[in-house]
Amino acid sequence: MKIKFNLKKKKMIIYFLIAAIILTGGYFVYARLTKKDNTNKITTAKAERGNIEVSISGSGTIEPNSKYEVTALVKGEVIEAPFEEGDIVKKGNLLYKIDTKDVENNISKSKLDLERSRNTYKQEVENKNKLTVKSPISGTIVNIYGKVGDSVGNNTKMADVVDSSRMILTIPFVSEHTQGIYVGSNAQVTLYASSYTLDGSVSKISSGETVSDAGVPVKTVEIIVNNPGTIKKGDKATAMVGNASCHDAGTFDYNSSATIISETSGKISNMDYLVGDKISKGGTFATLSSDSISTSYENQVLAIKSAELSLSGQYDQLDNYNITSPIEGTVIQKTTKQGDILDTSSSKVVMATIADMSLIKFKMSVDELDISKVELGQEVSVTADSLPGKTFKGYIENKSIIGTSTNGVTTYPITIVVENPDGLIPGMNVNGKVIVDKKENVIKIPVSALKRGNTVVIKSTDGKTDTQSDDKAKEAAVVNPNAGNGSGAANGTRANAGASTANSGKANTNNAVPQGFKTVRVKTGLNDKDYIEITEGISEGDILLIPTTTSTTKTTTNATGMGGMGGGMPPSGGGTYPGGSGGTVRSTSGGVSR
Repeated sequence: MKIKFNLKKKKMIIYFLIAAIILTGGYFVYARLTKKDNTNKITTAKAERGNIEVSISGSGTIEPNSKYEVTALVKGEVIEAPFEEGDIVKKGNLLYKIDTKDVENNISKSKLDLERSRNTYKQEVENKNKLTVKSPISGTIVNIYGKVGDSVGNNTKMADVVDSSRMILTIPFVSEHTQGIYVGSNAQVTLYASSYTLDGSVSKISSGETVSDAGVPVKTVEIIVNNPGTIKKGDKATAMVGNASCHDAGTFDYNSSATIISETSGKISNMDYLVGDKISKGGTFATLSSDSISTSYENQVLAIKSAELSLSGQYDQLDNYNITSPIEGTVIQKTTKQGDILDTSSSKVVMATIADMSLIKFKMSVDELDISKVELGQEVSVTADSLPGKTFKGYIENKSIIGTSTNGVTTYPITIVVENPDGLIPGMNVNGKVIVDKKENVIKIPVSALKRGNTVVIKSTDGKTDTQSDDKAKEAAVVNPNAGNGSGAANGTRANAGASTANSGKANTNNAVPQGFKTVRVKTGLNDKDYIEITEGISEGDILLIPTTTSTTKTTTNATGMGGMGGGMPPSGGGTYPGGSGGTVRSTSGGVSR
């Protein structure tokens, strides 16, 4: 029984092994066939003419050229507000008119205050002028009372002045002889006890008469003569007027005399005259000082200025009751309307907002590696998600030199002016694209077709086939390790060719040149993310092989968080062509990683 059991067991094991061998062989055959089919599949592209442009992209929010927020500086009822949101207003147009009742009352009060101040000021001016003591007549000073430093009171006698340049002779004439005498009649005056004769003129004739000691009716006649310098007060003389002779001798007196008095109290601070000095009418005889008068005068001068400023301020406030537009623009907001009451907090309330829409702008941040590529006046293409299908033209108006750093990356704002912004309004989000380099009508190929060493695989037209292996491609890379980048292939980013590394798995590539294709070396020019310019090596219409890559490779980014080769530069060898995947895009060309 034991032997029988072992035979059956051995047969089962043999059957199992045969089945396993058959299944394994079938699997390898299937895998071989599948691999062969995959290997035979190739991808091609055609070298064609077109444009290549390198750009820097960003976004921003539309702002008007300038914006003014209307606020009130006064309080009161809004009695006019003749505008609405969306209206276009000119500079100086009336926006709000506010009731002026309060300010008009204040103006009336300020006028009264100013008038009172002016009246008081006039009195203070008079008091101040009285500190200057003046002579009421022209003449000679014959007496002086007081000296510098003395205090004087109001109406204090300070000096006597006489006018001795002309003398008045008062003389009697017989009444009946005066009938031919008139004021202005010429007279001959003879000094008493002397034969010296002077010409004179009748200045006055009494209307009545008196009786002389001799019992004769007489009238008094006054005759003015120029004093030759020898006539004194009290001297006597006789006179004839025409054919009429005087009844008796007359007596000389001064033509005029006066006493200089002080009109206010104070201390004599200046007095330069001596007895015998001549002084003119209105001439300053002395100067007084008074602290109280000076202080009152100065205070009243200040009071006048204060009242004038107060009134002027009230008039200036009238302008604040008519609020006009400071700019020409569009009303984009109106929050205060006719009938609203403005209080003391109105200066903090925005009544309306006016925007100058003649120019609209937006700001866009540019990476520090790209800021040197933008220039003032550079053209910018502008689009808005809210206006699909429309593209606006703009230009760079300003490039700031003050940057902002975030996580080790510095950006600089540029200001872009949008021309003919029909449909764009403040607050709208837009996208801007600055063309920093551009070539037109050049031969271009997909970036993925370019291998290191600046080589491509093209379809053979002469029947020759290239069998270059991976080893030859690597040799070309060693000869020219920097080749294949293209002009600007990885410019403007912090990525580098060694940023991505294989952490696990194993790449499985087939880089053998297929039958009917050959490898050629080319010269490159400008490139964006998808295409690169070819200046030499191939012609328009050539068919290029696009190598395929299958890989289980896992990539990681470098320390700056940017992986891959922005711009489409192959990492190594010939056959794998990343299109700038991974990393942070800062400058682009239609979405192209730079």
